[in-house]
Amino acid sequence: MRSSLRWRLFTILAVSVLLAWIATAFFTYLDARREIGATLDARLVKAAEQISEHLDNAENVSANPQQIRDYTGTMLQVWQHDGSLLLDSSTAPKERLGTQREGFESTTLKGVHYRIYSQWDKAGRLNVRVAERYELRDALAESVASHLLHPLYFAVPALGILIWLSVGAGLAPLSRFTREVKQREPDKLEPLDLSGTPREVMPLQDALNALFARLQVSLEYERRFTGDAAHELRTPLAAIKTQAQVALAARDSEQLEHALNRIIHGTDRAAHLIEQLLVLSRLDPEQTSVDQQPIKLYAVVNECVALHAPVAMRKGVDLGFEADDDGLVLGDAAMLAILMRNLVDNAVRYTPAGGQVDVRIKRTGNEVLLQVVDTGPGIPEEERNVVAARFYRLLGSGEDGSGLGLSIVERITKLHGASLTFDDSDAGEGLVVIVRFGAVSV
Repeated sequence: MRSSLRWRLFTILAVSVLLAWIATAFFTYLDARREIGATLDARLVKAAEQISEHLDNAENVSANPQQIRDYTGTMLQVWQHDGSLLLDSSTAPKERLGTQREGFESTTLKGVHYRIYSQWDKAGRLNVRVAERYELRDALAESVASHLLHPLYFAVPALGILIWLSVGAGLAPLSRFTREVKQREPDKLEPLDLSGTPREVMPLQDALNALFARLQVSLEYERRFTGDAAHELRTPLAAIKTQAQVALAARDSEQLEHALNRIIHGTDRAAHLIEQLLVLSRLDPEQTSVDQQPIKLYAVVNECVALHAPVAMRKGVDLGFEADDDGLVLGDAAMLAILMRNLVDNAVRYTPAGGQVDVRIKRTGNEVLLQVVDTGPGIPEEERNVVAARFYRLLGSGEDGSGLGLSIVERITKLHGASLTFDDSDAGEGLVVIVRFGAVSV
């Protein structure tokens, strides 16, 4: 069961207020106990002074011990200089109250705790001792504390209701925010702009708006990708259908064979396009991540060149590979293999028979350069900034490419934190494709 934010805030506030109230009562009790103690101590001093003054003014003091009734709840003993008891109250114990000759002291007699004040008269003949039980002090302090706690019986329930209502009022903007999000249609991805949104909720609103923006871009990409894919697939499928109809209507074997060959060619083109579309669909989502591992570009390039060598030989293209470094970079071997396959495939595809394609690996400072140099028609400088767009193909190239190869290369390059640039060949014709990787220190 998920916890309620309202209940959580209510519990925190209620417990905090209750603890604060109890702490206040406790410290008030300590303060009251101290003040009561000071007040009662002053009363003991006053009582002792009054008794001393009374005895000093008395014309004669009997030498026989006398007992008086309880003196305003205070125990009294008057001792003579020779140590004999002259006077005591009816509530005083038989033992001497304390041992200190003068001043305050606390002592326990027969399990009873006393606060005692001793004082000699002016003549120094009589020692007056007054005392109180600590029970009185404790009872008064507890009475003060209990009076502080009495309002809790009424205040706590009322305060609880007020806290509950206050928390609800404080969370009202969040409730409106929740309702706004719940009521949204799946395709309504405009940014939230709620009036009166608290500062604490603004980060959530900003995060949701950023999510809506990413979803809008993703949905737009999906729509565009689906539309572009359907448009691009329509051409090879229409060509296959046309050639199949030609094959059905063929009257001689040569015409039939030509139509079937065209069907195979159209099927290969559609298959290649579908393969490129699948690769691109896996690379395009923003959550695509690269498993960064030390990879030697030399091994990846060498394998790719070996795979394309038969195709290059059949076309009459000289495919070469040279490296002055292993090309140690951080990346994903499978993605880098796709990148190399597309670069070499494009270079071989657009290089005419008798041409040359060279793949090179160089290290310059903290960078590893992967270069694919061909002697094909090249790319005009004004088109190099758009050549990596999806389904973009150069006019007049005479090739049936899908227009996705460089889009895939650009995406993989970005995922690896590398850069993709195009340059003219030193020979004056053809194209140089350069991918710059950050080198890994050995």
